[in-house]
Amino acid sequence: MTPREALFAPSERIDIKNAAGRICAAPLISCPPAIPIAIAGELISRDIIDLFLYYGVREIDVVREI
Repeated sequence: MTPREALFAPSERIDIKNAAGRICAAPLISCPPAIPIAIAGELISRDIIDLFLYYGVREIDVVREI
């Protein structure tokens, strides 16, 4: 999915532990370093989830499943 498609698609906020295999709807950026772990449209993998948990992120917006 392109970033544009993901940003404008219906989304829902879920627990990060349940996000494997889902598509990120919006990037989460913390400051610093202000570099997103996942960008909109990216498929969320177990490695991405581990990084979010390491940085204290507990929820993420994902594209709503149809």
